[in-house]
Amino acid sequence: MLLVDLLLLRSIWRSAYTSFMRFCLLACLGAFAAVFGAAVLTELFEGRFGANVVLIGLAWHGSFFLFASVFLMYRQKRHDGKPRCRLPSLMAVFGCVYSGLALDALLIEPTGLLVQEITIPTSKITKPMTLVFCSDIQTDGVGSYERWTLQKMKEQHADVILFGGDYVQGSTFQETQQLRRDLNRVLQEVDLQAPLGIYAVQGNVGGWTGLFDHTAVIPMMRTRTKSIGEIRITFLSLRDSGTSCPIPDEDQGEQFRIIVGHKPIYATAAQEADLLLAGHTHGGQVQIPFVGPLLTNSGNLPKRWASGKTLLPNGATLIVSHGTGLERGRAPRVRFWCRPDFWVIRLVPEKEG
Repeated sequence: MLLVDLLLLRSIWRSAYTSFMRFCLLACLGAFAAVFGAAVLTELFEGRFGANVVLIGLAWHGSFFLFASVFLMYRQKRHDGKPRCRLPSLMAVFGCVYSGLALDALLIEPTGLLVQEITIPTSKITKPMTLVFCSDIQTDGVGSYERWTLQKMKEQHADVILFGGDYVQGSTFQETQQLRRDLNRVLQEVDLQAPLGIYAVQGNVGGWTGLFDHTAVIPMMRTRTKSIGEIRITFLSLRDSGTSCPIPDEDQGEQFRIIVGHKPIYATAAQEADLLLAGHTHGGQVQIPFVGPLLTNSGNLPKRWASGKTLLPNGATLIVSHGTGLERGRAPRVRFWCRPDFWVIRLVPEKEG
């Protein structure tokens, strides 16, 4: 890739005048070299195509090529012999924007954790209650970020903590087992506690065998409903969270009902609940301002439901977390306009009158 860059830049340097169209052609050749080189490297060292390496190659290769081209083109003169100004200046501005977006999407946003807060008034409780909902830790290297995330959750002093699935993601079975042990060790060291319990549902990535051993976290292996204080929580199995079927609760009564599952697809059915919680989508990881997520990986779920808070037609509140981690493996580890998050949900008694 570097050799191709040098050859292309040499072509610009030796040219008496570089037009915009000629620069675009050279830039496309450079981008093709970056993609091809990154693909070959990942095939050689990892035995598979890696979109993340390709993305990194395009980001930093593009920044280098743009600024080097600007420097060389400033040295060129127009056909009339006057110094060039407009095109190199525009390219410099574009290079700054391009590099800034790459820096944000690859290095800043993926660990720019947000603590999202929402207050829900309800007449179904008599005293305030705080819940923390965290989904998609989905790490392939347990370290300071994961520890800091769990510590931030602990600082919320929640009455109930809920985990929404996808905890680790390794490329091999042995790596996944080690990741579970590493995350388990951090969970024990942080010592998460909640007076009314910490509960976890299953995700579709990485499994969870042994993950919560010797911690306060209770894994909910199947769909079941549990009364916790003044609220009632239905924990969904992975399969049930991915189906558009109502999840009944015959004993609900007048309690505030919460349903938590990994996939938000279950929310497309008219659930008899006050609050629905899910993860899985990562908020799309890449969102376009005023448009929303490009991809959600959630079947027939409306895209506008796949990120953040949504008031559903039946009056229930749906919260889909962006997750605190990223899609791993062959996927690009990038976030744009979609910072990782966990949710602090405050239930308060509704004032009469």
